[in-house]
Amino acid sequence: MYQRVNMKVLLIAPNYLKVYSYVSEEATMILPPLGLAYIAGHLRANDIEVQVLDLAALRYQDDLARVAIQKSGADIVAMAATTNTVMEAYNLANIAKEVLPHAKIAVGGPHPTMEPIRTLKECAALDYCIVSEAEETMLELASGKPVHEIMGLSYRDKNGLVIVTPPRPLIQNLDKLAFPARDLLPLHKYWTPGVRRYPFATMMTSRGCPYSCTFCSNFRTQGKQFRFRSPENVLAEIDELVNKYGVKEINIIDDNFTFMPQRVKEICDLLIERNYDVILKTGNGIRADRVNLPMLKHMKKAGFYLVAFGIESGNPEILKKMRKGETREQIKQAVTWAKQAGLITEGFFMFGNEGEGEKEMRETIDFAKELDLNIAQF
Repeated sequence: MYQRVNMKVLLIAPNYLKVYSYVSEEATMILPPLGLAYIAGHLRANDIEVQVLDLAALRYQDDLARVAIQKSGADIVAMAATTNTVMEAYNLANIAKEVLPHAKIAVGGPHPTMEPIRTLKECAALDYCIVSEAEETMLELASGKPVHEIMGLSYRDKNGLVIVTPPRPLIQNLDKLAFPARDLLPLHKYWTPGVRRYPFATMMTSRGCPYSCTFCSNFRTQGKQFRFRSPENVLAEIDELVNKYGVKEINIIDDNFTFMPQRVKEICDLLIERNYDVILKTGNGIRADRVNLPMLKHMKKAGFYLVAFGIESGNPEILKKMRKGETREQIKQAVTWAKQAGLITEGFFMFGNEGEGEKEMRETIDFAKELDLNIAQF
């Protein structure tokens, strides 16, 4: 048994506007770092002092980031990183180590989860990589638990060898997690194209994906088991969003919001019962094979105005190669049902999949036209 200590934690979302510098700032969506907000909520619920620094929302370059990191006085500085932003995370790790030499520096997110050894080898300033879900791992780090006893972590031993500890079991009861600490975020700074009403919020009601699409890291980062929050817990967070933050629009960013039809019905029933002045959408994309007309009609009645589908390709062979597990016919049917329900339809498509040439790409474009979506995003 170790003696618990309460360290000060700073969580950082890198400024991805630096990475996408070829796109104008006005055209780049700025979404709340929900993963960091979840970690912050969990730490705070366990008496850990925590701050969140969203460098993208604040438009901070290195000079302002340096001042903010130093001012935090944190004992642990942790960044989130995708493959696109991992080099920026390395840059921030170097800055943090320079201005807070006593602090331990960690990175988590999809890229470190997939490549924990490589990530530590590429950045000497990093002390830890957090693999997969981070709430419990960060809590144990911030409580002073010996690193070799912490699951879901990679670190260097005294000889400089990178050690990867056993995987941490995924959180089964998502209802026990505190709601994201949105009060630690600059909420007035967030926006994304297509939002109809502000203030808006993003929200996650489930984790994990039982599918194995070749282009996606979700089944590695959040596991293949579909884990879900109860309808009552979901509505408790919506209560907070509406009553505390005045939210008028909610974007549910689950990968599989419609995976369990009965659960969708129960969530919609509770929304209808409350009759809030709030609209919703599934802006991250849902599967075409996990909807039906009664479900979509009920979602419309509950306040949903848009459903996005992860369609990816219009070529049957490419769909098979990417292990999508859907057919063109299922996709057509789902879009037709969504229109019949009175919902705006959006489709997400990808180019450059394995085995894909100009012919297959043109088929995807033709398929998008045939579906007659309101919005097609490539």
